[in-house]
Amino acid sequence: MTTSSAATANARHLAKYGAFIRVGFAEARAEPGELYARAAFLVVILGVFSALWRAVGAVGTGGTGTADRGTMVWYLAMTEWMLMSAPQLHFDIEADVRRGDVAHQIARPASYLASHVARGIGALGFRAPLLLVVACGAGAAFGGRPAHPVTLAGIVGIGIAAAISMSVWYESIGLLAFWLGDIAPVYWIWQKLTFVLGGLLLPLTFYPSLVIHIAMLTPFPALLTGPASFVFVHPLIGAAELITLLVFWFCIACVAATLLFRRATRILQVNGG
Repeated sequence: MTTSSAATANARHLAKYGAFIRVGFAEARAEPGELYARAAFLVVILGVFSALWRAVGAVGTGGTGTADRGTMVWYLAMTEWMLMSAPQLHFDIEADVRRGDVAHQIARPASYLASHVARGIGALGFRAPLLLVVACGAGAAFGGRPAHPVTLAGIVGIGIAAAISMSVWYESIGLLAFWLGDIAPVYWIWQKLTFVLGGLLLPLTFYPSLVIHIAMLTPFPALLTGPASFVFVHPLIGAAELITLLVFWFCIACVAATLLFRRATRILQVNGG
């Protein structure tokens, strides 16, 4: 095969996943109710916690120093924005398994896992900008002007990467439906770990050192509290280290999803699916 023909084949291969991205974008745009619900929930969460932090006064101290109410509102706005923007691919895969659609989707001339991720990126491309506007608007309304507005651009860039990495982890959770049928218990555990080890509501620096050490052995800090902590003077993880961690945990998630999928396809072949 010549170089030009190989390039053409690669371009056609990538174009297939570009089509999946457009499908994901169109699907997200066709369901505005879900976006409105996420946006409303984000505003309510920020309003409730803003009132709570106003009532208790000083939020606390930690490696980030004293956190005033406005800074904490912006921190929560960023963590919630990343979490709500991430496409929840596990529910789509679970639905495929329950309907028995996996067998014919695997037969398509496109990777089952990559096509789901591509659709998720398309949905992320629609939701993330709109939810970011809502998050920043609510952050300004409840927390005032951010202390370090320039760092928000960095948070957005790294936050998008974190949301994509999170979607691959969700994909791994969804593949467990081949064995469990119902992945709700696994997702429930993941969600609770996100609250604590990911610092969803409070930065990890507010937790005991033992919790911080345990958390750093997991992907959760890189996915949430790491990017969002740039609203503070001293972020939890430096930018270069955070990007390295995101790449590392993204690769781990890809390997985990690939191994689970290979095992699942062997089950389908044995069962004649």
